[in-house]
Amino acid sequence: MMQEIRQVPPPGLVKLKSMRALRLYLKELMVNYEKEADGYGEKVGRMMRVLEKGMQGRSLEKLREVNWKKSGMLMVNMNEPGRGTLELMIEAMEDSKARATRTAQVLAGVSELENLGMPDNAAIIVYLRHGVPLKVVVDTVKDPEVDELVPALA
Repeated sequence: MMQEIRQVPPPGLVKLKSMRALRLYLKELMVNYEKEADGYGEKVGRMMRVLEKGMQGRSLEKLREVNWKKSGMLMVNMNEPGRGTLELMIEAMEDSKARATRTAQVLAGVSELENLGMPDNAAIIVYLRHGVPLKVVVDTVKDPEVDELVPALA
């Protein structure tokens, strides 16, 4: 049974106890991102139908040409919250799809790791950047200092 993980894991390190645990973790991560993208997709569809009703026959062609203003490091929309929210939902959906695709690619590459002759019981430390696995360290030594600094995922 798959356990729920946070929507977007923070960037950082995750330690897993085996190659099997790595495969399960990556699969759960990928499925979670796919569900997240699907959820945004449904919301985008609903929001577009709401906006179309409000447009009363006008075209939604210029959907992404919403009035955004820069405020420090942020972009702010104060004029059209519906269209601005729709744009944010589309961007979030695209980000979730990209994370799912990248995680699926990493998952597919796990078999290559296994072909390197790694023992299944080796501890695996995964570095996540923006919620996507980027680098892996295989700890066959099970160094106690590493165990202390990077606790295993429960």
